[in-house]
Amino acid sequence: MKKLLASAFVLMSVTIGFAQDNHDVTSQYGNSNSANVDQHGKENSNGILQMGYKNKAEVSQFGQMNVNSTESIGDKNKETVYQSGKKNSNDTWQKGDQNKATTKQYGEFNKVIQKQKGDDNSVYALQCGDRNYIYQNQKGDDNEATAKQYGKDNKVDQVQNGDGNHATAWQNGMRNSIDQNQSGNDNSATGTQTGYDDKIIQKQVGNENKAIATQIGDKNSISETQMGNKNLAIDLQDGCLNDIVVKQVGNMHDHLGIQIGNSNSQDIFQETGNSNGGTCCNAPALPDPKCGPNSGGGC
Repeated sequence: MKKLLASAFVLMSVTIGFAQDNHDVTSQYGNSNSANVDQHGKENSNGILQMGYKNKAEVSQFGQMNVNSTESIGDKNKETVYQSGKKNSNDTWQKGDQNKATTKQYGEFNKVIQKQKGDDNSVYALQCGDRNYIYQNQKGDDNEATAKQYGKDNKVDQVQNGDGNHATAWQNGMRNSIDQNQSGNDNSATGTQTGYDDKIIQKQVGNENKAIATQIGDKNSISETQMGNKNLAIDLQDGCLNDIVVKQVGNMHDHLGIQIGNSNSQDIFQETGNSNGGTCCNAPALPDPKCGPNSGGGC
C-alpha cells in the first residue's frame, strides 16, 4: 500500500510539474469511507488511502510544504491531522478496526510517525515549536498513547506491545527526550519534564506495572525499568544534573524517589526472591574477616 500511495504522488508531481500549488491524492476502496481535506498555502501535499468500511479521515494544512500520508486498512478507523507552519510532516498507518489517530503540529520541521496494528487503539500527538519528533507504535488492542511537546528539538518514542497499555509523555523546553516501551497488558507510564536536555526512559515488561517520572530543571535523568507484575515506581526531580536509576525485577515492588537540588544520584534495585543476601554464616570453610570473633555479627 505504501508503494501504491508513493506512485500516486509521483504521478501527480509529473502532471503538475513545478507549480506552487497544493497537492492531494485520496483513494478509497470499500464502502462508506469518508475523507475531508482542507489545504491553505502553497506546496502542501496530502495522501490518503482507505481500504475497508466506514473509515474516516480529516486533514487540514495551513502554510508551506507540509506533508501528510495516512493509510487505514480495516473498518471504522479514524484519522485527524492538522498542520500549520512550514515543512511539517505526518505519517500514519492503521491496520485493524476502530483505531484512532490524531496529529496536531504548529511550527516548522516537526515530524510525527504513527503505526497501529490491532483494534481499538488510540494515539495522540501534539507539537508546538520547531524540529520536534514523535514516534508512536502500537501492536495489540485497547492501547492508548499520548505525546505533547512544546519548544524545540524535543523527542518522544512510545512503543506498546500487548493490550490495555497507557503511555503519556509531556515536555516543554529544548532537547528533551522521553522513551516509553511497554510489553504486556494494562501497564501505565507517565513522563513529564520541563527544562533543557532532560531525559526519561520507562521500560515495562509484564502486567499492571505503573511508572511516573517528573522533572523540573535542566540535564536531569530518570530511568525506570519494571520486569514483572504490579510494580510501582514514582520519581520526582527539581533542580539540575540529577540522576535516578530504578530497576524492579519480580512482582509488587514499590519505590518513591525524590531529589530537590543539584547533582544528586540514586541507584535502586529491587528483586523478588529467597536470597539470603550472601551472609557469611553460609560461606565456605575459608575464614572471612566479617565472621571473626570481634565482628559482632553473631556468626
